[in-house]
Amino acid sequence: MSGDLTLPQAYALLLLRPDGKLATSTQTFDPGAAGAVLGDLALRGLLQFDGRKVIAAKSAPVGEPVIDGMKEQIDLAPSPRRPSSWVSRNANGALREAVLAGLVDSGLVTRQEHRVLGIFPSTRWPERDGGHAKLLRGEIGDVLHFGVAPSPFAVALVGLLNATNTLRAQFGKVDRQRVKALTDGDWVAGAVKTVVQSRQAAATAAAGAAGAAASSS
Repeated sequence: MSGDLTLPQAYALLLLRPDGKLATSTQTFDPGAAGAVLGDLALRGLLQFDGRKVIAAKSAPVGEPVIDGMKEQIDLAPSPRRPSSWVSRNANGALREAVLAGLVDSGLVTRQEHRVLGIFPSTRWPERDGGHAKLLRGEIGDVLHFGVAPSPFAVALVGLLNATNTLRAQFGKVDRQRVKALTDGDWVAGAVKTVVQSRQAAATAAAGAAGAAASSS
């Protein structure tokens, strides 16, 4: 089922609504997408985690531009970095667009551009072939609700959704102990959660400062 999808593609597919809108904010989606690329590299055995930092393994490109792009960054870095550093550096609109473009190229979604109120540009990625998403949701649902033994790919997806606080919205009420058991030691999910929380805290602080400035003017 998931063999023809990269981890970031599967993550994005789960967080796209049928109408093509993201089911969460870009502030949350982007760190998860970056973590998914990092996790994909780990699943392929192309990098390791020494307990503190990411260590790259020598390898040829895998032929997926999004995956190869981060691998090249890690390969060329002057020294190893923490996972959260790679997530933070790549959690941006460029990566989001590249991941979603991969779904377009695979024929799973289409790209639609329009303007909100006739002024503001907006892009959606509505489903073209919902079969992959249905099978993917079925696999993750079986793991979460029926105790089916998960693949490493499924475990990685659960970790990403849990780290971005989107798991329950996508799969309903879940056994938190089961989720904890599945994701315990998931260093990629831990890095994503750190970046998400950091960005949320920064956004809250900025909003508070703006509110204080407005009230004092």
